[in-house]
Parts: sequence; C-alpha cells; structure tokens
Amino acid sequence: MNPFQEPSLMIGLTLGAYFWGQHLFLRFRKSWLNPVLIAIVLIALVIRVAGGKVEDYLKSTEALVFMLSPTVICLALILYEQTAALKRQALAIIAAVSCGGLVNVITGVCLTRWLGLPEPFVQAMSTKAVTTPIALELSKSLGGEASLTVAFVLLSGIMGAVWGLPFLRRLGITDPVASGLAIGTVSHGIGTARAQQESDLMAAAAALAMALNGMLTAFYLPYLYFWL
Repeated sequence: MNPFQEPSLMIGLTLGAYFWGQHLFLRFRKSWLNPVLIAIVLIALVIRVAGGKVEDYLKSTEALVFMLSPTVICLALILYEQTAALKRQALAIIAAVSCGGLVNVITGVCLTRWLGLPEPFVQAMSTKAVTTPIALELSKSLGGEASLTVAFVLLSGIMGAVWGLPFLRRLGITDPVASGLAIGTVSHGIGTARAQQESDLMAAAAALAMALNGMLTAFYLPYLYFWL
C-alpha cells in the first residue's frame, strides 16, 4: 500500500504538521515560525525521506483544497464587525488595493520575462498575489500549470506572512488598516491569518484587500497579461 495515496493519512499529516507549526509559533512568537511554512517543511521532509511523490500527496489532499473557498467566507464575520472603521476610508482602500494589485502583476510578469524564464513561470507569477482558488482558475484560463501556480501563491503568502509586518514597521508603517491592506493585497489568506494574530482591525483590512484584489485581478488579468 502506498500511504501517499491514502487521503485520510495525508490529510491527517497535513493537519498535524500545521498544528505543530502553530504550537511552535504560539510558544516562541517568532515571525519565521509561520505555521504554514513549518507545515510545508515537515511535509516535504516526510515525502523526501519516505520516497513518496508530490503528485500522490496533492491528489490525496484535494479535499483540503476544495475547502479553501468556503473557509475564506468565514473572514466575512471579521470584516462585518469592522465595517464602520473601514467604511470611513473606502475610497483610499479601493485606490490602494487597485494600485497594489496592478503593480504586483506588472512587476511579476516583467521580472520573469526579463529573467528569460519559461512562460509557465510567467503565468504563475501573474497570479501569485490572489488566493489559491482564484489563482487556479486564472492560471487555467491563461494555460498555466496548476502545480507552479500553487507553489508561487504559497511562496507569496509565506513571504508576506513572515517578513511583511517587520518590513512595514521598519518603514514606519504601524497603522493597522494600512498594514492589513498591504498584507492582504500581496499575501492573500496566509498573510490575513498572520494579520489576525495582531488585531481584528488589521485582519479585517487584510480580508477586504484579499477579496477586492482577487475580484479586480480576475477581471483585468486575462486582458492585461497578453498586453504585457
């Protein structure tokens, strides 16, 4: 029997690795001990040591990927509770997220093309700042590869969750709304989860930015990508 083809085992492995990462973060409170990052490292080590295949693991954990969409809806509660605080800055929020999303796509596409990387990498970079379900659909419409898309989305999310807030604080940006918008725009769900550990207001701003950026990117990327 191949254990990597058993959904119950692989889902259990994934959840166990994540909760262990969460335990480490809560105990030591270090930004680089991000639960998602810890889970990825642990699962990669298990696959490597046991001689498994990434394809088998991904197929066995499809149920978790499916649950990403309804899970994102749960962020609506936090957003609802902070509606009054965010509503006062509606125009600034829309402008900030729109500009941030555009810059993210343009710089990602231009950088990968300047480096001479194959087209699948360019396609994956163009969708890295939106949450996984949207990124996968956009990548499919562009003819991209799902595995590369997921990898870049995870990389973007982890980098934002680990280094995003320390970088913003070095720049002197401490406002929870501004920080949440920046994290949510570039680091989607993983960054939003990190923002939630700071404050509900920051988490709400990040959730709003994630949703708004996903919606706007889904609208303009199919046209902008081929123009770039």
